[in-house]
Amino acid sequence: MALNSKPLRPKPVNTAYASTDFSTLATEFQESIIDLQSGKDTDGERFLAAATAFNAGVARLIRKNPRAANDNKPYPGVISSGDFVRGFVPPDYHLDGVFQSRFFYSLTGTTGTGKTAVLLLLAAATAMGFSVGGRDVKKGRVIYMAGENPDDVQMRWIAYGHHLGFDPEDIDVHFVKGTTDVAETLDLIRTDLIALGGADLVIVDTSAAFFFGADENSNTEAGRHARTLRTLTTLPGEPAVIVAAHPTKNASADALLPRGGGAFIAEVDGNLTLSKSDGLVKLHWQGKHRGADFDPVIFRLEGVTAPMLVDTRGRLVPTVLARDMSRGEVVAVAASARRDEDDVLLHLDRDANASLSSIAEDLGWRSEDGSVHKDRARRATDKLKRDKLVVYEARKWKITAGGYDALIGIKADRHREAQAASFAIRASENIVRKSNFRPHEMDDGD
Repeated sequence: MALNSKPLRPKPVNTAYASTDFSTLATEFQESIIDLQSGKDTDGERFLAAATAFNAGVARLIRKNPRAANDNKPYPGVISSGDFVRGFVPPDYHLDGVFQSRFFYSLTGTTGTGKTAVLLLLAAATAMGFSVGGRDVKKGRVIYMAGENPDDVQMRWIAYGHHLGFDPEDIDVHFVKGTTDVAETLDLIRTDLIALGGADLVIVDTSAAFFFGADENSNTEAGRHARTLRTLTTLPGEPAVIVAAHPTKNASADALLPRGGGAFIAEVDGNLTLSKSDGLVKLHWQGKHRGADFDPVIFRLEGVTAPMLVDTRGRLVPTVLARDMSRGEVVAVAASARRDEDDVLLHLDRDANASLSSIAEDLGWRSEDGSVHKDRARRATDKLKRDKLVVYEARKWKITAGGYDALIGIKADRHREAQAASFAIRASENIVRKSNFRPHEMDDGD
């Protein structure tokens, strides 16, 4: 670059450029850069003049086309009350009581809580018309945008076909494999949906995979991204739109908000959440939900195989599916988990040096393959720690004051159970003795 030692300073805008169109200014600026680099513009005069004119052109464009930083639409005007309510369409739930058609939702959960598994179950339920968690599902067509790890989505969908009894060739669920910039391809998506006859549910997996901005945590960019995804609700059929979202960094189970913070939340109609506890996954909401509150929908994540899922050596490849649970099943699982916690607390009262393996071994907990079920012991001890009933310090378990209070109640309950069992045994023995009693046979010898 042939430049003299003088500092380059901006030049006053050449009045000749004042009425020049923006494309000409851009071209002139590009050519000035080439001249500067090649040494033709030895003192940088042309570059400075072109750069100054280009910046002025940008400023003129902004003044002529002002836009809010958050991309909001311009002032809509004042309308009458009658005009405001005219044409109102009442809510139409897709999953009864949980989310509605024509609305836009995020589904936020940490890794491992089953976002994809639950969304694929909702896709199958929509296409087949079966209920989920005892709630009716609107039957219809589904578009599943598999942007994050589409190969995993394929594998799970094949497994769902096997376990739910549908043929992936025939079911009315359609996929977008890979990512796309929805802002640029919305018209193409709309054309495809017109050909299909519309959609009732659109699932985006995940928000991050379809984000084409520079900073997902930027409020301005997150708001713009959310508004772009919201346009999917305008597709033929006016579908419900659910976008799987990752939470903010190090989010706890009670702070599951999608990345982008308030700007993203402001644009959704509800932030549905998935949280995991005691081996179960709970679908509820946090932060925002337009509509009445609802009882959580509970799922169990299950490792499964399917005949079509085999590796090159012919071995079955496992994957994970979600299964919704009835209220009775949820109560039974909760009771079982509570009893596990009680069993472990009693065990730690006897042995403060117990390992997870020894706890599971002594309580007779075995996995399906016959190995010691350490995960079951881990779940119980984790819950005891969360409830502040025990702590693990210096390789020893220590029961807290609250833990000893709980032990009093547990021991009392177990004593009552033992008494009731003993009474039941004695009662059954009496019934057996009475059933064998033959009073007329006692007089046979007289």
